[in-house]
Amino acid sequence: MMVDARVVLLDEIAAGVNRTLLQDLIRNIQRLNKEMGYTFLVIEHDMDMIAQLCDPVIVLAQGSVMMKGTIEEIQQNEEVIEAYFGNDAH
Repeated sequence: MMVDARVVLLDEIAAGVNRTLLQDLIRNIQRLNKEMGYTFLVIEHDMDMIAQLCDPVIVLAQGSVMMKGTIEEIQQNEEVIEAYFGNDAH
């Protein structure tokens, strides 16, 4: 962002971060998006964080787009559940 980037890639920023600090990070990402126009590409496994930040959500599996939709659609999709949690997830 120091060189006036317009797209910022964030990779697993919730990993090892306490929930209070994570909420601060989320608020700052939202503020930078709204006030400065930054677009964020977020790679993350924390679905609570994704639910607060991302619309649409894009799920990748083995390097390809598996699904694109709302967080609710993603969380209810049988193919996504099977790919990430296996057949015994239900």
